[in-house]
Amino acid sequence: MIIKSLNALGIYGNASLNSVDVALISTDGLDVQQFIKTQTFHYPEDLCIDIRALISHRGQTYENLSNNPEVQSVREKLSLFYVDCIKEFIGDNKVDCFGIDGLTIVSNPEEKCSYQLEDGRVLAQALGHNIVTHFHRADLLSNGQASPLTPAFFNYLGQEIEKPALFIDIEAVSSLTYLGQSGELSAFDCAPGTAMIEDWTFRHANMQTDYNGKMAISGKPDMQIIESLLRHKILKKNPPKALDILCFSDKKEHLEGLSLEDGAATATMFISEAIYQASLDFLPKIPQNIYVCGEGIKNPSLLRFLKQNFLPRNIHLITEINAELTAVGAQTTAFNTVRRLYGLPLTYPSTTGAYEPMSGGEIYEAK
Repeated sequence: MIIKSLNALGIYGNASLNSVDVALISTDGLDVQQFIKTQTFHYPEDLCIDIRALISHRGQTYENLSNNPEVQSVREKLSLFYVDCIKEFIGDNKVDCFGIDGLTIVSNPEEKCSYQLEDGRVLAQALGHNIVTHFHRADLLSNGQASPLTPAFFNYLGQEIEKPALFIDIEAVSSLTYLGQSGELSAFDCAPGTAMIEDWTFRHANMQTDYNGKMAISGKPDMQIIESLLRHKILKKNPPKALDILCFSDKKEHLEGLSLEDGAATATMFISEAIYQASLDFLPKIPQNIYVCGEGIKNPSLLRFLKQNFLPRNIHLITEINAELTAVGAQTTAFNTVRRLYGLPLTYPSTTGAYEPMSGGEIYEAK
């Protein structure tokens, strides 16, 4: 097979419900020749309500979810929303391939269930183009955790930076990717992410999130609650591991009784503390240079807590590597789409625990 650069479009459906990112890059799956365009779209309010109602389906099997009419209705509705985003995004740009990493409502590796709300058939038919999706499934069936899917992309970015280096990706959940001086690559989900803050603000202020960290900055973190949350068993579990956005739902009553601002500050500081604790517990060493990306970088309070935790090390935004890295989830999806088409691995034993390096993604043909 001749490997050549393709213009790959990727969508990343953020489970935090803040936004959907779309990115177009030129890549051969090994390097990125050009970051062409990115754009952010916001979920319609009625769709957010429908999705929130599904997130409580934790613990169900893949078969149950696939046969649930409520789930399938929302899945189709969300897929058509993705289609609208793509059509508005493309404009005059040439696109060779499309990849969708849809919104994850369930991640339960022990039950071989990782469920994303996207319908490849609907997308392929509506766009009239083949679609790559369901990137998690092959890894899951190879005894992997199915997450994170970013390490191959971060490994590419590592060509340009001093190693060892650490990437902290803060989306609905948070993950770490460690690049060693001798080519070592390891990764795992490590802590809750923005979904924990959003759960608090949605339930107590009917807001999608703590915009710009304004609530947290005016609140006081409750250290006793944070220390209790840090003893959660999932945080002590050895990698590889994948976290579900509801894995701390049994502990959220700890925050009840706090003011709106103190609750936001406590949730925000806990995320930072949990990320730092995972770095201490499970990495060979904490590198001097740490790069942060994902939805979390839009929250200055969270970044401030991270900088305090990791002193005297340097916390960088990932855009310091390349100013175009403004939608890493979608750019990773585009990168992984081309890697799937060329049979290159997305996951490894050292990142998900899969038996062997695994490619991933199912191709749905336009008919």
